[in-house]
Amino acid sequence: MPLRRQLPVASPLDASALLAAARDMADGRDRSAEVHTLIARRFDAREVVLTDSGTSALVLALRALHAERPVAMPAYACVDLVAAARAAGVRVRLYDVDPGTLSPDLDSVQRVVNAGVSGVVVAHLYGFPADVPAVRAIADRAGVLLIEDAAQHAGATLHGITAGALGDIVVLSFGRGKGTTSGRGGALLARGINDSVVSAVSEAGRGLAQARGARDLVVAAASWALGRPSLYALPSALPGLHLGETIYHAAGEPQRMSRAAAALLAQTFPEMDRAIAARRRIAFVLRAAVEQSRHVRDVAAIEGGAPGYLRFPIVFRGDPRESTPLGITRGYPRPLSTEPELQPILSGSREVLHGAIELTSKLATLPTH
Repeated sequence: MPLRRQLPVASPLDASALLAAARDMADGRDRSAEVHTLIARRFDAREVVLTDSGTSALVLALRALHAERPVAMPAYACVDLVAAARAAGVRVRLYDVDPGTLSPDLDSVQRVVNAGVSGVVVAHLYGFPADVPAVRAIADRAGVLLIEDAAQHAGATLHGITAGALGDIVVLSFGRGKGTTSGRGGALLARGINDSVVSAVSEAGRGLAQARGARDLVVAAASWALGRPSLYALPSALPGLHLGETIYHAAGEPQRMSRAAAALLAQTFPEMDRAIAARRRIAFVLRAAVEQSRHVRDVAAIEGGAPGYLRFPIVFRGDPRESTPLGITRGYPRPLSTEPELQPILSGSREVLHGAIELTSKLATLPTH
């Protein structure tokens, strides 16, 4: 029996969710308040701002810092961090990432913070938990805020606490490929007991125009129809989709989540735990296969961490193959330090980014949905 027929379905997005969301739209029903409550409960948030994308949420988070000095960011991460920094008007210092765990290199973080920053962004990658508490301790000693970028959290936990419930300011994404999807959308959260942080997040979300929503359902429907391993050949044959590529897109002015996205998220969000469990079962099978390979190794979660496996990362032991089978995607192609769009806002640093360089040259990911 083919492997894919033995694996569980690991996406909460299905035809029934799409139809239910379409009915809500046709009836003129706005489920934003319901989604707001679901997110607040899941991540123990005091303030929730629903946005049109995770990038928009990060733009608002960076603006809330009122940064006079650069903001520390991981050197290996999605290029959307660069887009958000440019839109927010902040400068950036980069710290390294541990290639064995995808978590921040704490020594590197300490050096970058010592150089002077207004805040630190920590990003969970591919559903692997980053050591937010350790970075937060460094940030607290320096008297700066930490932003937890949980766009790729995928249900990961650290010492039993869900990723996305570890920082004072948290960014979520519900876009295509994020495990729990609304077609397009995100959220900015304020947590903890710091009233000034809650006020800053609340202020950042005031006056946002609501995004148009019909496109969100179309994107979600296309993701559901084509985003399965057995059909990868179809979208991969369309060069205009740029699947598996990392392309810089400038961030637009943040907007509120559309009614269509909220309607769909109200359907998929309650199914998050089922999807997480299914991805972990798939990852168990993939890990067993990787352990038999002499050419690749898997990534280990930090102590106390349980990945949610947005995708299953592997690292080539030698030179990676020039081509990979359908569904296996190379990681981010270069460290953020070399992104052309970052150069105008990149603060000078002597930090050597060995981990980020290794990951960009040797990491690939397998689908878990």
